[in-house]
Amino acid sequence: MRTTLQKPAILWLTDLHLDRATSARRQFFYEEIQGSKADKILITGDISTSRQLPLHLRELAAAASPRPMYFVLGNHDYYGSSFSEMDGRVAGICRTHDNLQQLGKGEIIRLGPGTAMVGHRGWGDGRMGWGSRSFARNPDFSAIKDFEGLSREAAFALLGQLGQESASYLRGVLPYALTCWQHVIVATHVPPFTGGACFSEKPCDWLRQPYYSNIAMGGLLLRMAECFPKKRITILAGHTHCAAQFQAAPNLELRVGGARPGFPKAQRQLSISSHGMLPNNQMQSQQ
Repeated sequence: MRTTLQKPAILWLTDLHLDRATSARRQFFYEEIQGSKADKILITGDISTSRQLPLHLRELAAAASPRPMYFVLGNHDYYGSSFSEMDGRVAGICRTHDNLQQLGKGEIIRLGPGTAMVGHRGWGDGRMGWGSRSFARNPDFSAIKDFEGLSREAAFALLGQLGQESASYLRGVLPYALTCWQHVIVATHVPPFTGGACFSEKPCDWLRQPYYSNIAMGGLLLRMAECFPKKRITILAGHTHCAAQFQAAPNLELRVGGARPGFPKAQRQLSISSHGMLPNNQMQSQQ
């Protein structure tokens, strides 16, 4: 029988791409979740694609039960569909599974003494690097219906709108969270800073930076860190499939999970200490 750790702990997952995993690998992964001693689960996007996402969310909820599973969606979760259609379908699934909660609806989740969590899917907002001049291909433009038929200028305008949406959301919830808690975890999909963005195991070049960072969210987080210098902010993100760690400010840290499509695994089990910190020596690999 699973026993709860003395200290609260959260199991961090990202970029699972369960649509690319065999049924045997998915089952092995679900058993890993079931065997974890963490009392909460967090997924930072790219769970599946639109056609299979409802099934995979139900399977994940069952594997995590009765523990709560929090998640944000990534760009791949919308592939083959639109933002409004998938958001509606996911909301319906969450209504039928008590332990499944999508972040980004105004909630502040208490994780332990001194520590809380907020989240929003975020997006690569097209503003870093070469911006709209980049000739690197963005699969989102052909895989998500909202981008269909848009000119390049209009597509980049939509990227900017999506990035600003995440910044505006955090502007509404983060000040209160930092007022009440010593440490706040921000869960998102796309890294807010290029310092934590990689491509093919190398620092992301200027061509791909527009799709691999979210300058709107990054700027907002830097302002929040400056306004609350005695509080700590830890960002958990995915998207790049390359593990990275970046200190954006003395009290603002970005951690990006690494992943191999088709081989889902846990990233880390994060222990929440009594003073609301997540020191590196309390991060244990779940491999």
